[in-house]
Amino acid sequence: RGSLPPPSRRRPAAGAPPAPGRRAARLRAAPRAAPHLRPRAPLPQLHPPPPPRLLLRPLPLPPPPAPPMLPTAAHTAFLANSLLLAHLPSAPPLYSLLFLASPPLLRPNEFTYPALLRASPPRTALALATHSLKFLGAGAASSDRVLGSALLDAFARCGRIASCRRVFDRIAEPDLPAWNALLTAYARRARDSSCAGEAAEILELFARMVSSTVPPNEITLVAVVGACGELGALGHGLWAHAYALKRRLTVNCYVATALVEMYTRCGKMDLAEQVFAGVTDMDTCCYNAMLQGLAFHGHGRVALTLFDRMCAEGFPVDSVTVLAVMCACAHAGLVDEGQWLFDRMEIQFGVTPRIEHYGCMVDILGRAGHLDVAEKLIRGMDITPNAAMYRSLIRACGIHGKLEIGERMIQELMRLEPEHSGNYVLLSNFYARMKLWEDAKKARKEMKAMGIDKSPGSSLLDINGVLHEFLMGDKTHPASREIYAMIQEIQARLKECGHRPSTTAVMFNVEEEDKVGALSYHSERLAIAFALIASSPGAPIRIIKNLRVCSDCHESTKLVSRVYGREIIMRDRTRFHHFRDGHCSCGDFW
Repeated sequence: RGSLPPPSRRRPAAGAPPAPGRRAARLRAAPRAAPHLRPRAPLPQLHPPPPPRLLLRPLPLPPPPAPPMLPTAAHTAFLANSLLLAHLPSAPPLYSLLFLASPPLLRPNEFTYPALLRASPPRTALALATHSLKFLGAGAASSDRVLGSALLDAFARCGRIASCRRVFDRIAEPDLPAWNALLTAYARRARDSSCAGEAAEILELFARMVSSTVPPNEITLVAVVGACGELGALGHGLWAHAYALKRRLTVNCYVATALVEMYTRCGKMDLAEQVFAGVTDMDTCCYNAMLQGLAFHGHGRVALTLFDRMCAEGFPVDSVTVLAVMCACAHAGLVDEGQWLFDRMEIQFGVTPRIEHYGCMVDILGRAGHLDVAEKLIRGMDITPNAAMYRSLIRACGIHGKLEIGERMIQELMRLEPEHSGNYVLLSNFYARMKLWEDAKKARKEMKAMGIDKSPGSSLLDINGVLHEFLMGDKTHPASREIYAMIQEIQARLKECGHRPSTTAVMFNVEEEDKVGALSYHSERLAIAFALIASSPGAPIRIIKNLRVCSDCHESTKLVSRVYGREIIMRDRTRFHHFRDGHCSCGDFW
């Protein structure tokens, strides 16, 4: 009929997959289960394959790696020293942690201490120096010059002269820093204690240094020149100055300051002025040295002129400057000028008054006889008065005859220093001036009962570069017989000139003849007698005395200068006295 035949109805062969169309239709028609609910067939159990035959043979293992290299003791100390250097100047706590633990973590070596010693304050440096001797041994300084110099400097800053000298003596060949450290240590001790023995030791050490192969430098010169000034050894000081010029050492402001101090302390103001005028790098310290020298010699007006010049040139004024100018006013009797400076020091110069400035103002007022004003100043001070202020006022009361004020000051002084030997001597002198002999004897008896000894008066004399020391009543000098014979001659010649000894300087109520004998053998009189014998005619006589010169020795020395035609330059504890033609530069005001 022209239509297609019906589809064939043959059955598929057994095992043949169904036709794709019908299968897809059945799948679409049948409900489908969720994947996680479908049953899964168990996985087959897998066994590892047998290893290859080559891996069954043992292979040789490579050598084990070397352990990390640990630092040796030297490397560890080097690292510790580097760490200490990095923490300077705050390294002492780290030093304690590294080297002073229990047990110690590390052991220091010779490189640990030099920088640490120089960067530490004196007390810490002393402890470190002691540790270095404990860890390294006493002989370490002899083999290491840097360590030796650092130890010398540490002991010197702490005033341990004996330890300093022991370290120095162990160094086989001391170099320049070692010499300078030792000389500076002695110079510091001589300056602080005014001890002639330390200054003399400096000159001996300097002679050894010059004879060795170590050339001195500017630091050496400062120490040596300071010792010459302390001893009044003008000959040695001139030689040291000439040596510096010959060796072409740099005369900087430090050396110039030392030279100015030396010449002023030796009584050569002309040479001090020459050095001062030639300074190119002037500073406040150099001005202070010159002002102090002018004050020592009683040149108050010149000191005020120099002070005005210093201010005009713009140099800063410090407390030492003000104190030097006030001392110059005290020795010259310039009360108004000293009072003006004391009142203006804080307002105009920015210098806060210290106890030394108050003491100097009390001295100015006391010397001029303004004792009531001086006592009022002491009572109204913001600072607690010290013993030196009371001594100054007591001495002034003795000179001006003010018993009531003097006794009030004596009570305050004995409350502060009941065991000071100088106080009892001052009391004896004060009561002796007031003719109160029983009180003078009582002060001496109390002094002996307490076992207090008086410091003996001594005088130093330089004759041809040789220093001679004399004590009161001294008979140990090789020329004692000639000295005492000369004293008798001096007394006879002074008596011809009408001199009558001032026996008020003798503390006890004894016969006048015994008082005159006690006065005749004071140390400065022995020194003058020996100088008249041993020195060239017409040569100046230079004497350094450790105590204040008494009034009778002052008067007799004025006459000796006129009778024998000698200039006598005497430095006592407070100032210089230039005796020439029967007059003194102090104007009898000391």
